[in-house]
Amino acid sequence: MRTIRLSIAFIFLHAGITFAASTEEQINHYINQVEIPRLSEIYPDASITITLNNLAALNYLPNCESGPIQIQNQRPDATKRTNYEISCEQPTWKSYIPVTQSIMIPAIKTIIPVNRGQVISPSNTDVGEVDISNLRGHIYTKKKPPYGLIASRNLRINTFITDALTTPPTLVKKGDLVLITANSGNIIVRMNGVALENGIKGQQIRVKNTSSERIIHAKVVTDSEVLVNY
Repeated sequence: MRTIRLSIAFIFLHAGITFAASTEEQINHYINQVEIPRLSEIYPDASITITLNNLAALNYLPNCESGPIQIQNQRPDATKRTNYEISCEQPTWKSYIPVTQSIMIPAIKTIIPVNRGQVISPSNTDVGEVDISNLRGHIYTKKKPPYGLIASRNLRINTFITDALTTPPTLVKKGDLVLITANSGNIIVRMNGVALENGIKGQQIRVKNTSSERIIHAKVVTDSEVLVNY
């Protein structure tokens, strides 16, 4: 995430806003013209709200006679709370105002209880809005759904699904007959084998060659094929 450090002076001059605007008005302009567009680029489908806290403290700040105040987000990577540094050249002063952000994004959630070990599918999920600051892990969206993954624990209704709550499905189970594909340069050899343990996609498992009885380690490719590279 890139850090944006923009002067509110440029924004106000560009927009034709006079120096008479109050400090609160200038900060709100900064929010609407800088912060919300910046966060919208990072979270394209989000509904974003930014709220200023402790507004009463602004009443004690002197008017900035030199022009528009300077504003800088102290924690541009924050998803919930941050502080804006506000300052003036003449008279010289600097202050900070706390800010609360709400970034609501559409994500996949359960619509019925899902038991541990159950497959996540369109029939037990739907889309809802969630504040990303309330989540642990990466969420799933309509563009990147969790369908086919397995619940790693019991999920209550209206639980937003993250990678921390799911595991990949077991593609190959112990005792399954598999096709062993061996690559060595331009040479490809295929032979039959038996899985000696369970495996998910991309996992290395032990497999026995049914012809030679040799036990090898191979990577799970599909539910019926494993790969060996020499």
